[in-house]
Amino acid sequence: IVVVGAGVIGLSCALRLAEDGYDITVIATQYPTDPLSINYTSSWAGAHFRPFPSKEESDLREASYTRATQAYMTDLAQTSPESSVVITQGEDWLETPDQYYKELAHNFGHDLPNFEVLDKQVVKSNFPSNVNWVCRYTTWCLNAPLYIQYLARRLQMNYHAKFIVHTLKSLSEVDDLVPVNAGIINCSGTGLQLSGQYDPKCFPIRGQTLLVRPPKGKLHPYSRKTITHQAANGLWTFVIPRPLDGGYIIGGTKQPGDMLPTPREKDTRELMARAYTLYPELADENGNYDVIRVNVGRRPAREGGSRVELEHYGGNNDKWVVHAYGLGGMGFETSRGVADHVAKLV
Repeated sequence: IVVVGAGVIGLSCALRLAEDGYDITVIATQYPTDPLSINYTSSWAGAHFRPFPSKEESDLREASYTRATQAYMTDLAQTSPESSVVITQGEDWLETPDQYYKELAHNFGHDLPNFEVLDKQVVKSNFPSNVNWVCRYTTWCLNAPLYIQYLARRLQMNYHAKFIVHTLKSLSEVDDLVPVNAGIINCSGTGLQLSGQYDPKCFPIRGQTLLVRPPKGKLHPYSRKTITHQAANGLWTFVIPRPLDGGYIIGGTKQPGDMLPTPREKDTRELMARAYTLYPELADENGNYDVIRVNVGRRPAREGGSRVELEHYGGNNDKWVVHAYGLGGMGFETSRGVADHVAKLV
């Protein structure tokens, strides 16, 4: 089987199918150990799981992917420390929760370990003044660059997968590069098609985050906690630890269709200001952050949510491709669930 794309979705699908006994060849422009690139978004990710109330049909589907991934990550945290996955506490801080949050719509958090909504008085006494709703739950986070390297290493060492560096002009080109193949798994992110066109529903969401180093010798509450704050104006501000001494991700922006490939200074200033209000322990005594890097990545999203489905092609419809793309900023938290779905379709 040929897997197109070596982001977290592609590598997760490749590993899942290798575990089922298939010989795997991966074709991709970029791999986990290559220099950073805005279009190879997996290396930039904060990479944690937080639940969300399902409002669309695609939300329900993707929520099921997150639960399968949660079970897988929980096992990895216990059995494979080299994966960088750790179990941690998650918190959501909302200033103006909508009815979906208030009503815990569509099994929002009931099936998560240690899920609870905090009492209003507890929130008022212990959280920033504008926060009106808080939930807690057990979740996971990981060091994104180390995790995708871990997946690639397992594929290579345990399953002898082949890796081809190539930029495809169409999915049908796979049959020229690997003439003998059972089928294709399309994890191209951008929705490359057999014709060479791209799925018109796909679009990028620009994300800018900060990778920061905490003050030396200063105790802070975030080493085993990931927090996501939503302000009344809709802006999200999160802090996610990168295990194995990888620093902390502070984010972020969600800018659909914004193609600026470099950091925007205005975004950086606003991120720092919001973060200092919410997470001051990560700054020094002068209120400054030790910024290791400003991250900019393009999350590969799709109108209507992800596409995970089987397509037959060829003169006798005897060839097939399973599409698995369009997860946007949810690649890590849906990765194993998508891979399980792909394995069923194969």
